[in-house]
Amino acid sequence: MTVVALLAIAPAQFPAPGGLSSPFKLAAVLVLFFIWLLCGQWIDRDTRFIKAHREQWNMIVLAGGLLGLGSWLLLPLKGGLFFVGLLLYLFIAFGTVVAYVVYRNRLVAAEARVGTPHHLKTLLAKVTGGRKQKKIEVVERVRLSSSEGRVVGIPEDPVERLKFIATQDLVSDALWRRASEVDVTVAGDKARIAYRIDGMVTERKDLLGRPEAESALIFLKQIAGLNVDEHRRPQEGRVSAMFPVGTRNMSLIDVRTSGTTAGERLYLRVVTPEDRLRLPALGFAPSRQEKFEKLIKAPSGLVIISGPRQHGVTTTLYAVLREHDAFLSNIHSLERRTLMELDNITQHVHDGQNPDLGFARQLQSIVRREPDVVLVGDCPDHETAELCSRAASMGKKIYLELTADDCFLALAKFLRLNENNRQAAEALVGVVNQRLVRKLCTVCRQAYKPDEQLLRKANLPVEKISHFYRPPARPELDKKGNPIICGNCQGTGYYGRTGVFEFLLITDPMKEMIRQGAKMELIKAEARKNKMLYLQDEGLLKVI
Repeated sequence: MTVVALLAIAPAQFPAPGGLSSPFKLAAVLVLFFIWLLCGQWIDRDTRFIKAHREQWNMIVLAGGLLGLGSWLLLPLKGGLFFVGLLLYLFIAFGTVVAYVVYRNRLVAAEARVGTPHHLKTLLAKVTGGRKQKKIEVVERVRLSSSEGRVVGIPEDPVERLKFIATQDLVSDALWRRASEVDVTVAGDKARIAYRIDGMVTERKDLLGRPEAESALIFLKQIAGLNVDEHRRPQEGRVSAMFPVGTRNMSLIDVRTSGTTAGERLYLRVVTPEDRLRLPALGFAPSRQEKFEKLIKAPSGLVIISGPRQHGVTTTLYAVLREHDAFLSNIHSLERRTLMELDNITQHVHDGQNPDLGFARQLQSIVRREPDVVLVGDCPDHETAELCSRAASMGKKIYLELTADDCFLALAKFLRLNENNRQAAEALVGVVNQRLVRKLCTVCRQAYKPDEQLLRKANLPVEKISHFYRPPARPELDKKGNPIICGNCQGTGYYGRTGVFEFLLITDPMKEMIRQGAKMELIKAEARKNKMLYLQDEGLLKVI
């Protein structure tokens, strides 16, 4: 779209000398052409800003300008035909500009739209030096802090204030609804927002429109210290948020952005406050917690903590580390990704980007520093399993995370990786497996009489169980027939989660069986003989 190309065409379209009725008409042609040229340059720049199809729109605008100018100059510039050509030129050439403005205004936030009365009024105020616009009223529902720990104040700039409002709407709603994860995808003319609440994914359809969602995405990238102009490569940062009332409800929010085939994606992970991650609050049955605490207090040994993904294994590991005195003990952790920072604990992250530094080799360098306690967040190979067993046998306390569905599968997986049953038997002291389950809302739950046949099938005492609880079968209605939404759980019927824990204590007979390479069925029978409760048993006890 160059001036040279157009000027090379234009002279061929002019009429013969004397065909012009007035030099003012020629000036009008040049002025309108110059205005169209400025619009074309603006569109070329703007397509990069809104991530539109730059080449496609350049071709549309260029074709419209050439066709409009050619149609105008083909007509004689005398008399009324000049004005007919003028209207034709305006319709064809500037029609493509108007089409682009309509298209781009659908993709951007309201404050970034052009050609609107608000936009024209703003431009007029800038040109005439008129009075300052009235500030948009902002209510700070949640207090945000940047990646540097600075409190984010309410911006003075009108555009930034609107971004701030959209961010307030998103973050305050997510915290109020107790979302642990927030997933925002901005694509085309739509935005998808989904929360993970108590382990369940819920879509928030009416919270933010596409322009507001993009504004919140941009503002969060700014305060998290990310590159706002980068829309494809993954980026990570962190902010914090708290409701203005109270001082102990600070939440850390991991901010991650990445590009998708559809558009840009924002992922927020809300980290719960530390006082929720203590061992007594996890959900252990009292007698199993007492036995587990004895293992924690023992100076050495290998403890396997297992469970499926997204079931709080890392939370349990962090709670266990907090049971150790971080001032008197040298505590280290090696993880693929840290959930949160732990006071006075040296946390190491294995990012896998250095091919010469594998997981086992990095763990070996940590063990050489003579730690008292080590959290190992993965066991990808034989070397890692052997290192854990050897370190535990040499007097260190090792907590190993494994992905497994029960204690015996976790034990079998570790023995298969370790390959040295004698060394593993010497190191192992206990195995834990867990599930996270939702808790019923105590405000709106409803009591019911369970089916006696179902109780007998589950080996539960019928005469000792008068009732169970369940979520409301249907919402209550007010006088106008509108549903009454529970203010505690927002109508979900559940509030929070708790753990169901299966605990396998490795006794001396079990150690001998492991040394001899006994089948897992025999070890399982020995555990049952010692009155071990399986995961289903523990879950039923919680229900009762």
